[in-house]
Amino acid sequence: MKKLNVISRKYWNRQPCNIKHSKKKLFSKEYFNEVSKKRYFVEGHIKNFVNFKKWKNKKVLEIGFGIGTDAIEFLKNGAKYNGIELSDKSHEITNKRIKVFNFKAESLIFDEAENLSKHFSKKNNFDLIYSFGVLHHSSSLQKCLSEIYKIMSPKTELKVMLYAKNSYKYMMMKKKLLRYEAQKNVPVIDFYDLADIKKLFSKFKLKEVRQDFIFPYKIIPYKKNKYVKVDHFKNMSKNIFDTFKENLGEHLLITARIK
Repeated sequence: MKKLNVISRKYWNRQPCNIKHSKKKLFSKEYFNEVSKKRYFVEGHIKNFVNFKKWKNKKVLEIGFGIGTDAIEFLKNGAKYNGIELSDKSHEITNKRIKVFNFKAESLIFDEAENLSKHFSKKNNFDLIYSFGVLHHSSSLQKCLSEIYKIMSPKTELKVMLYAKNSYKYMMMKKKLLRYEAQKNVPVIDFYDLADIKKLFSKFKLKEVRQDFIFPYKIIPYKKNKYVKVDHFKNMSKNIFDTFKENLGEHLLITARIK
């Protein structure tokens, strides 16, 4: 394992993503339900992007499943779920979460995305390979995509979210007016524009690349589960805000297949 991935593993073990999104009894059904509710309220575009219902009885691989929020949605909707995760802490939590809801995954692998082909191959015949907000934290996105390509069959759809360089938040961050991540001192964080995507995904057939999502809430109330919009977003009409998201959204939503 590369040294940088060791550092990343230690970091995400200390603070798994979204673990503080509920004050209910830790790892209870009520806790996990509240974590899910908050995630999909704030990032409602996730469900539109992945369409969990579409994957009923289909074979799915998620790269970087974190504490299992999307994993549970896939399982609830009848997908044959597989996942790989860098953080052993997140891996442990997701195992607990799946048991709490009485589901069963086909496989939950504890490893980094750069080693995908050690665990999977084209013979797995995945219908979907999915990764949301993960690969921009990897030590080598190019290596991850190469590994993904190795295990994709002609029927496999790839859906990935990466951070957008041409975005409102990136520009604010460069001016030191915002911190990009809720967590401090993330070891690796990269941003991409359309030219980057075309180069990185040159082996793939890009079906769609679009931008979405702007976080409009004040941070301090948000941490207390109160959704108070920043003034300039509060006074913005829905049509203007939607246009803002489409053109300066934080998330690059990529759908691709192999050529």
